[in-house]
Amino acid sequence: MGLEGVEIVMKVEEAFEIAIEDAEAEKITTPRHLIDLVMGKVGRPDRAACLTQRAFHRLRASLLRSTRLARGEIRLEATMTSLLPTRSRTQLLHQVIDDVGLTEQPKIVRPLRLVKVLSGLSLVLGAAAAVILLRAKPSSNLWTNLAIDSPIFSGLIATILCGWVFALLTRNLRNDFKPAMATVGGFARWIVAHGPEVVDAPPGQWSREQVAAKVREIVIDVLGCEKQYREDAHFVKELGMG
Repeated sequence: MGLEGVEIVMKVEEAFEIAIEDAEAEKITTPRHLIDLVMGKVGRPDRAACLTQRAFHRLRASLLRSTRLARGEIRLEATMTSLLPTRSRTQLLHQVIDDVGLTEQPKIVRPLRLVKVLSGLSLVLGAAAAVILLRAKPSSNLWTNLAIDSPIFSGLIATILCGWVFALLTRNLRNDFKPAMATVGGFARWIVAHGPEVVDAPPGQWSREQVAAKVREIVIDVLGCEKQYREDAHFVKELGMG
């Protein structure tokens, strides 16, 4: 099992407070296998009512109260970014979460396009620093000479520092949703996984739907495979796990 597989297993163990043996982990090839394994450790019989459907209705009602959206606009496939305006997104999201009755706030991230631009810019600046040092002449300054002697290492340090500075400067631009909760349907599943009391599911007593929602969130978060995700999709062949 690769590093991504190990990370998924560790996050699942932490989320459900269970232990997954190496022999068990080696047999997991799809999310369904992982869900069934977790259910064997923490599961209880599902109730007849659909927890995700309950969460969707609670979320839709809260969005209708907090925004000027029409009922027909709030569909399972609608993106959260299209429903919540950028300028007031954080405020509205806090309002919706409080209205739904959740105690945990979802993590908001920087837009993927911005992350790519900043990462590319950091790499360019780091490479430029390395090139400058390669052409620089020795001086009387000890630190300058050390940098000149190790231009590649210095360029790497410059890249990391640039990334850190950009991260600080763009803290207020974190207004996007993680892939697992990018749509209304995904956000409803997030509610099921993180707020069982909201949908009348006793905390600590996991239904299969709750387990499936949590596993889905973890897998998408680690592998970035929202579009490809299916419970029977092969981790390596279809979901891109290395």
